[in-house]
Amino acid sequence: MQYSKLVNKEKKQRKRVGRGNATGNGTYSGKGLKGQKSRSGFSLIPGFEGGQLRLIKKLAKLKGFKNHSRTPNQTVTLDQIDRLPSEIEINNITLFDNGLIKNPKNPIKILNVGKLSSKRKIQIKKISESARKSIVKSGSEIIE
Repeated sequence: MQYSKLVNKEKKQRKRVGRGNATGNGTYSGKGLKGQKSRSGFSLIPGFEGGQLRLIKKLAKLKGFKNHSRTPNQTVTLDQIDRLPSEIEINNITLFDNGLIKNPKNPIKILNVGKLSSKRKIQIKKISESARKSIVKSGSEIIE
């Protein structure tokens, strides 16, 4: 044994594999039997799943949550309500009949765009705060 090896005990020699069976690390050299990982030149891409589509590619690219059962509000403005005949009561059925909304079952919200020129009876649950103020200011009635 060399003198330098005895003096430098803190520096450990790396294991030299594939140097014959007498070393205890011969034959397959710690790589097991056949297969891709036992071949020379093998390098594994992180997340590789043997040709199957990687999990990282299956997952959504953008973060966050999208609620697919969400029903968005259908919006109606005060200008649109003002164009309707003044004697009818404003509710989801009359708005649907006049073509202002697509579905009478989905929620409707009145937005403050424009002004009401005549008194109305409005029977809709969702009304923006500014629209509510201008409806009351015009002398219209909100039925809840």
